[in-house]
Amino acid sequence: MCLVATGGADAYYEMGIHCWDMAGAGIIITEAGGVLLDVSGGPFDLMSRRIIAASSRAIGERIAKALQIIPLKRDDAAN
Repeated sequence: MCLVATGGADAYYEMGIHCWDMAGAGIIITEAGGVLLDVSGGPFDLMSRRIIAASSRAIGERIAKALQIIPLKRDDAAN
């Protein structure tokens, strides 16, 4: 994800990643001017275990349209 922040990559996506793995990199991306989205194309939800990090909203939304969403248990879900 930090490659997106440095301009080394246009985008990154992952499903199944945990909130503690996204939090720090997410701040770095947004501070560098990038965007975070849910893989559905909606607003980023830290507890959803899925992320698109992109250099622009247009790139993130284009990736979201091409992805097949995998249902995952949320990080804040009760056992």
